[in-house]
Amino acid sequence: MRRFLLGFVLGVATVLGGLVAIGHLLAVADPLAPADAIVAISGDASGARVETAIALWKAHYAPVLLFSGASSDPESAPSAELMKREAVRAGVPADAVIVEGASTTTGENATRVAEVMRAQGLRTAILVTSPYHQRRAALLFSRAFAPAGLAFRNQPADDPQWDANTWWAREPSRTLTMVELAKLGALIVGAT
Repeated sequence: MRRFLLGFVLGVATVLGGLVAIGHLLAVADPLAPADAIVAISGDASGARVETAIALWKAHYAPVLLFSGASSDPESAPSAELMKREAVRAGVPADAVIVEGASTTTGENATRVAEVMRAQGLRTAILVTSPYHQRRAALLFSRAFAPAGLAFRNQPADDPQWDANTWWAREPSRTLTMVELAKLGALIVGAT
């Protein structure tokens, strides 16, 4: 009976440890350092990405905010433009914000942001996205930034709807994480 109980406890601990490890694998973060721009990708419903980008700007990590992302509705303003409006409402001067409003995928975000940064003479960035999205975004941004001679650091948004330690315990965190793992796997094996 004691062996069974010990085996059960070790099994549960292993599963829980694996689930927590998945969360921390996705939510990659680098030490913060000043940069030329803070890049925030659109796509979250909570507003955590834009809020984190604004907080970093107010903390003087970069003089420029660069928001990237189109709208899923062609009749409305690009998501990046809505993020700019939020930043301006929060006290960021409009001329400190650059909008890239054509990207519809993370890969397009990376490519178009690299183009905008080069055109603006910006060399370094802090990349802000949802924690569950950060690892895949980092891979795609690395592919777009390295050939252009650009560099970035990862800073996951402070998203109240997702936690690296407990993502598996509730929705929508569970679904967001599983979808992101599938997309990350496809990216790594070259399916995307």
